[in-house]
Amino acid sequence: MWPNLIIAENTFPVYNLVLAVGVLLSLLVFIIASRRKRMAVAFLADHFFLLFGVTFLSARLVEVLLRGYSFIDSLFFWQDLSFNFYGGLIGFLLALYFICQRKGENFFAWLDLTALATGCVLIFHHLGTFLAGRACGVHTSLFWGITFTDPAVDAACLASPPVHPLQLYAMLLTVLFFGAAVFVFRRTRITGKAGLFLILMLSLSSFLLDFLRADSAPAFGGLRASQYFAIGLSLLAVWLLLRLKHATHHTHNSELHLHPPTI
Repeated sequence: MWPNLIIAENTFPVYNLVLAVGVLLSLLVFIIASRRKRMAVAFLADHFFLLFGVTFLSARLVEVLLRGYSFIDSLFFWQDLSFNFYGGLIGFLLALYFICQRKGENFFAWLDLTALATGCVLIFHHLGTFLAGRACGVHTSLFWGITFTDPAVDAACLASPPVHPLQLYAMLLTVLFFGAAVFVFRRTRITGKAGLFLILMLSLSSFLLDFLRADSAPAFGGLRASQYFAIGLSLLAVWLLLRLKHATHHTHNSELHLHPPTI
C-alpha cells in the first residue's frame, strides 16, 4: 500500500511510524491498568534493562536457530537484523516470572498488564504491516481481496494478486480479543485471567491465520515454526487458566469453611 511516507523530501517507513503510535498508546494502557490495580510501575522500570536484554537475546536466538545462521553471522547481525516474536515473548515471560519470584511480586498481576499493553501494540503492528505490504495472504477470488502495486512491498504480496488482507484479519481479531480482555480485566477478581485469555485467543487466531500466509518461513511437518509456538502458548494458557480456576475455587471453599454463615 504505502511502504514509505514522504514529508518535506524526507522518507519515513510507514510501519515504524504506525508502530511508534502503538507503543505510545500501549504505555498509556499499561499506566491506566496499573493505577486501576494499584500497582507500582516502578517495579518494571527498575528491571527494565534485564527484561529488555533477555527479550532481545531470546528473540534473536530463536530466529538464529530457526534460520540456521552461522555463529559469526548471528553474533554480529551480518546475516540480517531479524527477530522472532515468540522467542522474545517466551524470554520476557520467563524473565518476568523469575523476577517476580525473587521480589515477592504477583506474576499474574503483571501478566495482565503486560498482556494488555502487548495486545495494544499488536493492533498497530498488524495495521503497519498492511500499509507497508508485509506478511500478505495467499491468492483469493473473494471480492475483498487486495491488490498491491507498489514495488517496495514484499514480493509475496505481488506474486498472485488479489490476496487475502491477512493483516487486516489479524488486526480486527486483535481488536476484538483486546476489547474482551479489557472487559474481563475490569470485571473479574481473578488475577491473571484477562492476560491468559488474551494470550490464548491471540495464539489460536495466529495459528489459524498462518495457514493463509503467502511468505516463506521455517516449517516442519507441514506447519510453520510460528504455529508450533502458538500451539505451545495456547496449551500453557489453558493449563494456567485451569490452575487459576482450581485455586480460586479452593480459596472460596476455604473461606466458606472458616467463616460459616450465621443463622
